[in-house]
Amino acid sequence: MKKVYNLLAAGMLVCLGGQLHAQRYLTEVFTDDQIVITTNVVYGQNISVEATVISAMQGQPPVAPDTIELKMDVYQPINEIDTVEARPLIIYLPTGDFLPPVINGSPNGNRKDSSAVNFARQLAKRGYVCAVVDYRKGWNPVSQNQIVRTGTILNAAYKGQQDSKTAVRYFRDDNAHANEYKIDPNKVVLLGEGTGGYVAMAHAFLDAPWKIGRLPGLGDDKFLRTSNPDTSVVDTNRVGNFDGTNSITMNLMDFALSGGDLMKVKGNVGNYPDQPSNVQLVINLGGALGDSSWLDPGQIPLIGIQAVRDPNAPYQIGDVIVHTTGDIVIPFASGAGHNVKQATDYGNNDSFANKVYTDPVTVAAESRYNQEIPFAPGTINTGSGKGLLPFILTEASPRPYNHGGPWQFWSSTQPTAMANVPGSNPAITTHQASSASNPFMAQSDAVGREKALLYIDSIQQFIHPRIVCALGLEECALFGNVGIAKNVVNTSNLTVYPNPANQTVYVKLKGKSDAITATSLFNITGAQISKNIEVQGQQIKIEKGDLPSGIYLVRIQTKSAEYTARIIFE
Repeated sequence: MKKVYNLLAAGMLVCLGGQLHAQRYLTEVFTDDQIVITTNVVYGQNISVEATVISAMQGQPPVAPDTIELKMDVYQPINEIDTVEARPLIIYLPTGDFLPPVINGSPNGNRKDSSAVNFARQLAKRGYVCAVVDYRKGWNPVSQNQIVRTGTILNAAYKGQQDSKTAVRYFRDDNAHANEYKIDPNKVVLLGEGTGGYVAMAHAFLDAPWKIGRLPGLGDDKFLRTSNPDTSVVDTNRVGNFDGTNSITMNLMDFALSGGDLMKVKGNVGNYPDQPSNVQLVINLGGALGDSSWLDPGQIPLIGIQAVRDPNAPYQIGDVIVHTTGDIVIPFASGAGHNVKQATDYGNNDSFANKVYTDPVTVAAESRYNQEIPFAPGTINTGSGKGLLPFILTEASPRPYNHGGPWQFWSSTQPTAMANVPGSNPAITTHQASSASNPFMAQSDAVGREKALLYIDSIQQFIHPRIVCALGLEECALFGNVGIAKNVVNTSNLTVYPNPANQTVYVKLKGKSDAITATSLFNITGAQISKNIEVQGQQIKIEKGDLPSGIYLVRIQTKSAEYTARIIFE
């Protein structure tokens, strides 16, 4: 396990010691030498318009859609070393703007991205099986017609979620037959980064035909074709059902007669149709939901991680805009600040919402909830909701230069970084273009990598306590002490300093409080610790002594109230 960091404010990278002893899923229990990576695993095949889009964007003769192999890289503990026979599976969906690297104006955009590789390696070392999955790409961001921009990107997201469901079914099919990967088919998580976040949430929440048709309320026609207002831009008779399990023979006649309308491509390959596609948890890392109405009570839990000033995806409710042209792609999309609260209010996050998480990342995150921060041309609320991790980074001007993916990094000398952004005049490389909104990479490759890995480490620390609870793993018991949970109240009436501390920490009651009548100390599991706590008027003093470094809860009781503080000993 790497170090844990408070990354809620740009530049505040404060090292905090690890709070748990080695514990599978919560910490790294395997080394780099004890995991294996299987590359270029073919998990299915389907109809792709990627080459068609690229040829059109480059002004080349038209290329017809074709059938392609769908590939992924699988990271896992070595079977001969790992004794667990049924391991949770995490499907990781990388970013990419539904276009390949360089074409999308970025060095990133597939399963080989540095952030994806590092996430996956850490997941495997924690004991999961992680598959970094490439999904189909292809949409038209430069069309002058908004319904074409909206329609082609929604079709790309729809096909992407068909592919993520195919990947889930691939593993369940393997589990039922060869069992090469030794997964638990009832414990599957989707983790989508950037564009992959759109795909992951569509996989989980796009579950009814009306959600891609006439929506209720504001923007109710945004997924309908203007030439026929009652027809969705996604024609399931052409591209297949929501799971992508029905086979449709490819027919390009309507596509050809229309002059290349991507929404008139017909064909779908039904991969593993006898296996279920459902998952148990979604983690959205910087993506957005096509419409907030896609969230319903009774759906699976949702964790949301996003930069509050993300320029590429709305953090609350807003428009998704092509950053190069300024044109709207999806109006009224919703990001982590809105979605996690809605999921929490619906009760969807109950599996992990009422647990006690004393790690410094959670403490820092929750301290930033419901704040109004500047974001041109006004302000934006940081939101709340159990499972929300907001990153507040320094505001940039103009708006597109704000940092939206601080966990991303790359090498400035890799081929996709040295290539010129298509159509840029004067010509700039994708590294230069992407560094404009990534101040860490703008300094140097070394700084970019170092900072990104700190964010990745903090994200890992935040998500895993919630994953084990959402999946019903036994490790959730570490966070399930109801007695402690009931007492984590009135923390705003306490001052804790210094925190973290090397040897001595003070906890002081604010205002006109009653005299302190009793104190007690608990470790992260909720077990009470025998420890002398010195009462000094309206404050207490705790010496670390021989206590292990980590997170503790101290309960302070007065005649009329009870308070609980989280303290950290380094």
